[in-house]
Amino acid sequence: MRNSNHLLIAFLACAALHITAAELPVVKLTPGDTSVQVDIGGKPFTTYRFGADEKPPFVRPFFYPVLAADGVELTSDQIRTDPKEHPHHRSFWVGHGEVNGIDHWSFAQKPAPPKQRHIQFDKLEGDGFVEQLMWDDLQGQPLLNEVRTVRFIPFEDGARGVDITVKLTATSGEVTLADTKEAGLAAVRVSPQISAKPTLINSAGADGEKQVWGKPADWCDESGVIDGKPYGVAIFDHPSNPRHPTTWHSRGYGLIAPNEFGLHEFDKKLPKGAGDLKIQKGESVSFRYRVIIHEGAASDAKLSEKYKDFSDSSH
Repeated sequence: MRNSNHLLIAFLACAALHITAAELPVVKLTPGDTSVQVDIGGKPFTTYRFGADEKPPFVRPFFYPVLAADGVELTSDQIRTDPKEHPHHRSFWVGHGEVNGIDHWSFAQKPAPPKQRHIQFDKLEGDGFVEQLMWDDLQGQPLLNEVRTVRFIPFEDGARGVDITVKLTATSGEVTLADTKEAGLAAVRVSPQISAKPTLINSAGADGEKQVWGKPADWCDESGVIDGKPYGVAIFDHPSNPRHPTTWHSRGYGLIAPNEFGLHEFDKKLPKGAGDLKIQKGESVSFRYRVIIHEGAASDAKLSEKYKDFSDSSH
């Protein structure tokens, strides 16, 4: 009888897990010539823009808009919002301010900023994609090859997530990702309404830009109120990443970005270039992050629980 009871309990537990998994909203990808539309549960989540139909001239891929489950837009493409203020902050993107001295963060390089060029999708199905990109030098020649792996995640509590892994390979010679604050391999610019009166916290319990900026933490969250309702965006740094826990280039005006490179920029007591990371020719380095789009304040988003699930996962 005891064995039968144990078997019944195990069966019911497995059935409950199966039902829960089956009830999660389905991710749908709709590819186009220069973008991929992402829907979750039949509702828009984001559009991944990888092609050259954007104005001003396309520089690097980005996700825009990024919507909460109720359809509210949580990120800002500054080209559309305020092109005079950080125009390179295009909602949710990947960039670094000094790659062998070349600026892959701002749009300031003359005569034109270097590009992250979409080469192809190796996979574009189910809940995500694998993309090949090339980071150019100022002459348009290959500097870094990137394999960008992206997965879209619905959570039981209505939050939405994006897993992004950035694998960089030095193609033509040694590459230095230099010590600079202008970097974020999973950078997000939040909605102006959030940044109008932001709450900026991290996993170490720090609160406010002065306590969060440049400090190491497993995760960082920026939240605020849009039309009377609280929302937020959190970014998780995976324990497998170089220099985990990362330091953060996160600002009250709306930027949130893990930046493990800017060690001297964040702490002038360290020698200049302390955060430089070198990739030898033919070698690779990978960085893995999870972006959480949540309704409610950070205290209601169960970020510590979500981070534990992320940190325990191997892929």
